[in-house]
Amino acid sequence: MAGEQQHAHETVAPQAGHEQQTCPACGLRVDTVVRRRKSLGVFIPVWSRGPCRNPDCTDYVERQGR
Repeated sequence: MAGEQQHAHETVAPQAGHEQQTCPACGLRVDTVVRRRKSLGVFIPVWSRGPCRNPDCTDYVERQGR
């Protein structure tokens, strides 16, 4: 539609009222990431574990510049 803004489909929500997620490899806390999926025409939030930021971890993901 005309005039609609594009939004990122992934949002970091560290204090969203959900249990804090941990990295399965190193056990340190990671951000909680909110993604969305569409069900019956409505967007439903899906809370999941974000990437690990510990440089010593095997699952480490480097931050990307904006």
